[in-house]
Amino acid sequence: MAADEAVLESVREGASPVFRAFGWQPPGLSFGYAQRVDREVDLDRCREMGVEVVRRPTGGRAVLHWNELTYSVLCRGDDPLVGGGVLEAYRRISECLVAGLRLSGVAADLVRSDPPSVRPVGEPITSPCFLSAARHEVVIGGRKLIGSAQRRMGDMLLQHGSLILGPEHKRIVDLLRLTSDDLKAQFRRELDEGTTSLEEALGRPVAFDDLAECLRRGFEGTLGVPFVEQPLTERERARIEILVREKYGTEAWNFAVQRRVIR
Repeated sequence: MAADEAVLESVREGASPVFRAFGWQPPGLSFGYAQRVDREVDLDRCREMGVEVVRRPTGGRAVLHWNELTYSVLCRGDDPLVGGGVLEAYRRISECLVAGLRLSGVAADLVRSDPPSVRPVGEPITSPCFLSAARHEVVIGGRKLIGSAQRRMGDMLLQHGSLILGPEHKRIVDLLRLTSDDLKAQFRRELDEGTTSLEEALGRPVAFDDLAECLRRGFEGTLGVPFVEQPLTERERARIEILVREKYGTEAWNFAVQRRVIR
């Protein structure tokens, strides 16, 4: 999360737009900016399973990052290639992701309409992110493959999302404060029926680096511009350390009640 913010600051100061691909070690559970983590996440269980917890700067619901490729797109909100309104930018980025997945041999597609809410009636918690697919999210055969979230930070755009490589994302059910075994069983069933992974779609494990390369080529081909692979700069690495120490690694950020501000 700190790396996304540090790189976005670089783009704000004049650097080119960025597409990032990264993984999580150890596994992590991220939750949306406006969620109540103390009410919805079993923190003791997370510690037992070795899963770290962090609040995202974006909205949305809880995501378990475990055996996945996480992507980020960082640019100005009016970027001529992937900027624009929220849904327009979402669609453009998803089209690039779909193009990259097809290069890897996956018959991915986009959701064309908004699904109904899947929050159980009367439940005080929100359901996991992967229990529904929003418009322009990426699916295979109607089953969700990528969950994404977007935020505008001033005149800048941050969108990131999880591309599932294996079945581990389903273990999020073990980390939520669910009120009954029946609800746990319902969530497990809906994750089994409504989500998929590249391993399941292709019938074999997927190499992270090969997939990242296909996604890069998907962005290049769709947008018609070359992408140059670069490491984080020394300035960005220093900024990340500060952001972890003062923000993303603190209890004040991760566990205080956040109030949504609409501008």
